[in-house]
Amino acid sequence: MNSLISICIATYNGEKYLKEQLDSLVNQTIPPYEVILQDDCSTDNTVEIAKQYRDKLKLKIYVNESNLGFTKNFESVLQKATGDFIAPCDQDDIWEAGKLEKLSGFIGDYSLVYANSLLVNSEAESLHQTLSQKLKNNFIDSRSALNFIFDNSVSAHSMLFKKELLGYIFPFPTITYFDAYITAVAASLHGVVFWDESLVLYRQHSTNALAKKKKQKLSLFVKIKNKLQKKYDANQRLVAQVDEFLSIQTINQNDHQILVELKSHLELFEKCWFNFRLFNLYFSNRNNFFAISTRSKFIMALKKSIGYKLYKVAPFL
Repeated sequence: MNSLISICIATYNGEKYLKEQLDSLVNQTIPPYEVILQDDCSTDNTVEIAKQYRDKLKLKIYVNESNLGFTKNFESVLQKATGDFIAPCDQDDIWEAGKLEKLSGFIGDYSLVYANSLLVNSEAESLHQTLSQKLKNNFIDSRSALNFIFDNSVSAHSMLFKKELLGYIFPFPTITYFDAYITAVAASLHGVVFWDESLVLYRQHSTNALAKKKKQKLSLFVKIKNKLQKKYDANQRLVAQVDEFLSIQTINQNDHQILVELKSHLELFEKCWFNFRLFNLYFSNRNNFFAISTRSKFIMALKKSIGYKLYKVAPFL
């Protein structure tokens, strides 16, 4: 299987950590068939560093004429893959040497396999926490796109999927994160399976600058107004996201019908105090809608069924 795997890297100003990532690809116990790197108009030495690995990795380098942004750059580079298995790759992580061997050997008849990740700091020192522990989510096997409407346990850097998915995942949606969308498509095609081991050192960057930003003082009236707008926008976003899931070609008829019903209830948000039919839909399908979350499924169904009218009376629910 070592001749069948394409690694796809989307880069932008990644000179600080790219060498460590590329070295980890060189050290894989089974070498990839190809490594494709697409750079999104970096202004640093990213491309020059990548060129040093052309021979070591059979590295193909593409440089965009204009900046596409992170999501579109990943979409473009994935479309260039020719291997039977595809592994998206970030520019600043480090892969364990056995990642490709373990995932490709475990995928079986599934469309996608993914693993856990170990969180590390900017110097690649362990933070003694896995991604699943940080998110407090269930990392699951799945055969339903509904599992990924409200949550996602699958990061692009941790996945390996079959080339067949390329016929169903483009163009990437604008609302749903592309890794969640790929996973939802895979789940509804031949399923998603979880390898319970950390195979990526997932670098966590400092957010001190953000932490130091002062919060603007607002009046209670403005806070309430902002809170109500946030609830309204969240509902509109969810309606759009349901539309994106309805566009999945591989989704089964039962899941499709549930999404159609969900959308019809969500469109009543402004008119409702509490949508009992929506609550019934959520709760009767709780093991699909809330499969990833570790929170109370009853409470989640309850909160997600509150209408805009009730929020206007009690905006901080």
